[in-house]
Amino acid sequence: MREKLANIKKKENEIKINHKKIILVLTLTLLISCGFESSDKSNDYSTTKTKVENLKLNKENKYGWAVVGMIRNESSSSIKGFVKIKFLNSNKDIVYSTMARVNDGDYFGPGQAASFDYHAAPSKFDGVTEFLVEFVEK
Repeated sequence: MREKLANIKKKENEIKINHKKIILVLTLTLLISCGFESSDKSNDYSTTKTKVENLKLNKENKYGWAVVGMIRNESSSSIKGFVKIKFLNSNKDIVYSTMARVNDGDYFGPGQAASFDYHAAPSKFDGVTEFLVEFVEK
């Protein structure tokens, strides 16, 4: 009878040890994953420094069309740069891309908006259903 009690207590201790190991592993996993998540978030965190405004395609001239718009500086310092313009077809394929200077390449201040424009023959826009504009700071 004592042997049975000893075996039962031994099994109970093994179960307790296994539970402790499982809890330890789960706790470590949770801590590690939380640590990775928070470090990823801090590395990926970025503020939007600019905003595209008044974007339109001007088709008024039959010899040349223009993509025009403005970039609003939402940072706390002066910036300068250019825009990348990507022309997409109905399948979202990039059929043409180009660059255009913003504010003629000069700096523009915090809170200020600066214009850009790109002119091309209407044939450049064949099959284009939309375009994307992205500011690139120099």
